Formats: sequence, structure tokens, C-alpha cells
Amino acid sequence: MPKIIEKEKKAIIKNEMLRFLSIDGRASIDSISKHLKMPKATTYSIFNEVVKEYGLHFVPEIDLEDIWKHEFIRISKHKSTKREMREEALAKIPELGVEEYITFIKFNKGVPSDEEIMRALSNFTVPQFVAKLHGEEDLVIYEVAKSFYSLNKFLISFSKNLKDYNMLVNTSRIVTTFGFFPIRNELIDELMLSGSAKALLEGLNIDGRGEIKEIAKRFYQKPELLLYTMERLKESGLLKRITYFEAQPKSNINGIIKIAITNESDFLDSRNKWFAELIKMKPDEHLKYVYICDILNPSGILVFVNLSSNEEIDNLLNNMRKVIKGAEISYITMTKTLLGNLGIRNFDMRYSNQYKHLELEGLVPKVQRKEEKIKA
Repeated sequence: MPKIIEKEKKAIIKNEMLRFLSIDGRASIDSISKHLKMPKATTYSIFNEVVKEYGLHFVPEIDLEDIWKHEFIRISKHKSTKREMREEALAKIPELGVEEYITFIKFNKGVPSDEEIMRALSNFTVPQFVAKLHGEEDLVIYEVAKSFYSLNKFLISFSKNLKDYNMLVNTSRIVTTFGFFPIRNELIDELMLSGSAKALLEGLNIDGRGEIKEIAKRFYQKPELLLYTMERLKESGLLKRITYFEAQPKSNINGIIKIAITNESDFLDSRNKWFAELIKMKPDEHLKYVYICDILNPSGILVFVNLSSNEEIDNLLNNMRKVIKGAEISYITMTKTLLGNLGIRNFDMRYSNQYKHLELEGLVPKVQRKEEKIKA
């Protein structure tokens, strides 16, 4: 029988469970119960509650920066001579890997309907996340493209399909520093990975806790091959972890904080203080930060957040303005998601790049990270 737990304590347990699952989304009930030091029956009951309450969808978190390495190996490993390998591999180098971009769009003659926007997005695998905005911009698009040419082709087509609205497009190359956007299976299918790697990633994208034998059956693969592929992708770092996103987050205000760097030296001097604020985890609080990326030109940072009230937005912005120097900080609200999902999760910040940076600087205690092998 599940143990009866008081409401406040149960909320803290759920938060800790969410943090544990953010790092190991395929963790067994036995592993979760040992971590929480609770009976299995109680753990199983709370796990089911959490999945339903937050609408957890378990997915793979993929290291997009490393895809080119796997594609290079894929196109070169079956060549019979070094010259043959070199010539074909070199010919394909511009196509290897993917690049991440963020595009902001402003419509100058009215705003198209959701249906018009979705029609303009169709037939392209580049956009992974699209949301409507309220404020200085009307639309934000997170894109993953094989090349700038692929991105440009998408944006030109999108602009032409909505030409009556006279749009202004602002696109930036980005580097992810925290969090993730779940990527679409249509994009995974375009990558030059092995058939087993694609099948595994697409299957995990459908259900990150699904049984390997079921994924194998769906994609006509051998279970043993998928198990081997999973180990290889995890060891190489391409598959960072199985995690989750919340389809039904408790906080219902999503927004983007823009940090425009005006003085690089002052900003760098204050960066560690900001990182220290980022990594704070309270037992009874859900993480506000969803995704953070550097913008290469102009120099700046975008911070995607999930908040519960206008007061919380004001408090967060005021705190950031006190801590961060050499930058202008502004905020824009997301009003509706049209495509994809935000990677909202209660992440264990001890595994974040920001914590690791502070750890190297000797500003936080060192953590022994023991990310378990991904369960089959």
C-alpha cells in the first residue's frame, strides 16, 4: 500500500523526483525509490501522479553540436581506400552537422492567422519551435538547419507565403548554453546517421521510457542492435540523456528575456554572480529557466523562462538588472505555441554548464556526477 504523505512534504518529494528524472528519464522505480528513500509502492504511486499532473513527455536530449562527427564517421567508414574516404568525406563537409538559429519576426501590415502561419511553415523540417509574441516582435522561431543555405531557403519561402503582411526578419546564429528544445522526428530522419541510430532516437522521441523491443518492432530493427546503438550514442555524448518536458506546467506564463551586452568587460565581471543566481535550487520551488543561448551577432543572450505571475516576472527582471552589469535587459511574452514544445523541466542545476563553470572557478562545491547508464 502506498504511504500517506502530508501535502507540503509531498510537493517537495515531487520536485526532487522531477529533478532526478530530468537527468535520468529512464530510471527504474527501484532507482527512484532508493534516491528518494521511500518504499517502491509509494514511489510508483507518486511517479504516476507526477507524470499525469505535469503531462511529462520523456524524450532524448541530443547534443546537436556533435552530430557532424557521427555523420562524418557514417559516410567514411565503408570506404575501401583512404583516398576514396577522404574525397567523399571532404565533398560532403559543408553538409555535415547542424546549426542552431533563432529568428524574430515583426509583421508591419497586420498579423496572419495561426492557420496561415502553419501553412507557411509546412513542408519544412528546419523550424523546431514557433510561438506568437506580444510586444516588439510578433513571432519567434527556433531553427535547426543543415546549413545557412537550408535556413535561408526556409525563411525566403516563409516570407513569400506571408508576403501580404510585410514582415521584418531578424535571424541570429546561436549557441545553446542551458536547456534544450525537443527536436522533431522529421529532422532526425534527415540526419546522415545509421538506420539504427535514427530508429532509436525517433523511437525515444515518441516515448523516452518505451521498451527497446517495442521501438525495434515499430522501426523494423533488431532489439540487440538498438541496445548496442544506445550504448554507443551515450558513450560518444551524442545522446546526452533521456529527459522530459512538461506538457502541462504549473506556471502558465512563458517569455523571453533579452540580454543585450553593451560593455563586455563589465558583463564578464558580473557573470559569475548571475550564474550563482541561476543555479539556486530550493526544495519547494520549480525551476524558472527553460533555455539559454548566446547570440553571436549582435553580442547577447536569450533566456526563455516559465513563470507563474506578472509579479514573478518583475521580481526576476529586477534581480537580473541588479546582478548583471554592462547589459540592457528587456522582456517579451509568448502568447501561444504554434509548433513544437518548450523544454520545460525541473532540471538538476548541478549538471548545468553554469554550475560546472562556477565549479572550475572554485565558487561552488564540487559535485560527484554519476549519471547512470541509460536503461534499456
